[in-house]
Amino acid sequence: MLAGLLSAAAGDLYDALVREGAISLDDPRATGEAMAELIEKGFARRSYRADPDNPVIAAVEPAHAVDNAILAAQKQALDQQRMIVAAREQLHSLQAAYRANNGVDDAGIELITDPKRIGALSVELCLSAHEEFVSFSTVRSQKPPDPRTAMTFPAAVADRGVVLRAVYERAALGFDGAKAIVDACVDVGWQLRVAPELPMKMVIADRHTALVPIDPSGSTGAMLIRTPTVVAALRMLFELVWGLAVPVGGREAGSPNGLTPAQAKVLDLLATGMTDGAIARHLDISERTVRRHLTALLEVLQADNRVAAVYAATRLGWLR
Repeated sequence: MLAGLLSAAAGDLYDALVREGAISLDDPRATGEAMAELIEKGFARRSYRADPDNPVIAAVEPAHAVDNAILAAQKQALDQQRMIVAAREQLHSLQAAYRANNGVDDAGIELITDPKRIGALSVELCLSAHEEFVSFSTVRSQKPPDPRTAMTFPAAVADRGVVLRAVYERAALGFDGAKAIVDACVDVGWQLRVAPELPMKMVIADRHTALVPIDPSGSTGAMLIRTPTVVAALRMLFELVWGLAVPVGGREAGSPNGLTPAQAKVLDLLATGMTDGAIARHLDISERTVRRHLTALLEVLQADNRVAAVYAATRLGWLR
């Protein structure tokens, strides 16, 4: 009853007062939270008309009560609108002060030199994404990422439908523990591809904010970019690389091409240009096992070498 003006309990109590009449002060409903709300909002009042010595609580006539409530709501909305206007008027001076103190230029580019803040921003951008989050991952860093913590945070983001895509530089899959990171990414919904080489690290959230390093390793700082034209150009770069990159990740058993799951994984990594040793480290198997799978692939694809095998697999549609 009167949703938006009264709580459900207060609305039901007002309906009872209107239909059943006033209640005495001894009635348990007279001292409850619902009654307090009705009196505060002008839907009920004490009445001394019947007996000045024994007042009751009666409903205010609906036409007056609702009109008063609507006027109060309109006044509140007007006050909020005035507050918004005042806040926007103050925004310009506050924004100018922020830009001056944080190195942000008028083009919407903020220079960040604190490594901890750069790392935190990557996570914040992913967690705040509403539609998509894309990234480039390279090996141009002081040490490889820790498989125990790397890229496990986006699970909640994927759960609400955000598209997560990442392109890895080929060398980024060659270190120990890379497979654990890839598996963790796939488990939480990432789509992964591998490119022979990437120009830099990069993350882009929802096509409006990008974070890119100043130098290849990202050790000296990064730029937080909100300029629409620059972000659009970086987004186009990502899509061009994504289209040329090779998908990587778990492949289910029973592939229509008849390969075993292990052979299918080796074929995926072979297409990225990885060496036998890199494939072995990534899959946590021996190089001898890798070579055995390669021999089987060459036989199945009737190819004389690795390049011919990848070409044949691509022509047959075995590579995604």
